[in-house]
Parts: sequence; C-alpha cells; structure tokens
Amino acid sequence: MRTLTPGELKVWCTGRDIELDDRGMPIRPDKSLAVRCEVPKDIARLTWFCRFIERSLQPREHCLLWVTTWGVWPSSENWHLYYRLRQSHADHRLIHEAPGHLFLQFEEADLVSYIQVGLIAGWDMHLIPTVGYGRVFCSHDEWVEFAMDNPSGTDEIRAELSKAGLNVRPAAA
Repeated sequence: MRTLTPGELKVWCTGRDIELDDRGMPIRPDKSLAVRCEVPKDIARLTWFCRFIERSLQPREHCLLWVTTWGVWPSSENWHLYYRLRQSHADHRLIHEAPGHLFLQFEEADLVSYIQVGLIAGWDMHLIPTVGYGRVFCSHDEWVEFAMDNPSGTDEIRAELSKAGLNVRPAAA
C-alpha cells in the first residue's frame, strides 16, 4: 500500500477519467445501477461484510480507498489502530496529509482491514478500483452503496447481500 496526498489523488483520478466535484472529491457513479445497504450492526458480521466489499471490486489491478470525511463520530475513531496500520506500511503522515490509500492486487487483506477500521470509525470512503466493474461508497451514516457498471453486477450484489439478511434497496431511494 502507498498513501496519496490530496494533490496526488487528483492526478490519479484525472489519469483514470474519474470525475471530481468542485471541492476535488470523487463524484459517485450513476445511481441507476447502484444498490445501498446498511452496515451490519452485528460486529461478528462486520469482517464478512468488509471482505464482501473487497470482493465486489474484483477483478482489478489496484484499489484506491479515499477517506473524504472523518471526525463525525470521534468516540468511534480508533486513531491508534489506524496509525499503527499506516506505520506497518512505513507511512507516518496524518490522515489529512495523505487521505488516499492505494492497494495493490495482492494486498486484499490490508484493504479489508482499512475498510473495517473506516466503517467502525464512521468515515466517508470511496473505493475505486482500476480495471474494475464497479465502485463502492461507504457513508458515515452507516450505509454502503455499491455501484456496478452493468445490471447483472448489481443483481449479483443485491442477491448476495439479501441472502446474508441485509436490507438492500436502490441507491436512488
């Protein structure tokens, strides 16, 4: 994993035709092919859910996890754990200095760990794969939106989440 500064994030996104808004943040994809579900309340299911998010972004070469909002629920943030994870990748910068996390294909387990920390902390996070078929947005309001590039991908996501007992609805709702 390598971390990216706000400037590096803009360059990375521009080079991959990922639209940014006037604040320089990623624009979420078309909601017509997206589904939304709540983050599982049962902590025992959270690891499964984070692994599901990671798998939903396959195949890919890399995956960018861009934390765009933090500090909404300070009592839920475990900064010690987050910064220890970053230090394991030899990065000692603060989140506002480098809010982007670029994971290589073989770093799936690291990506799952960062997703889990972010969901528990209540952060807004964009997950943008390279050469993938969809994107994911995690909201601090405890829901996750899966935006697939085709209806069959959306149907597969919806079916697996429903099978797991999660309440799934269209993103536009």
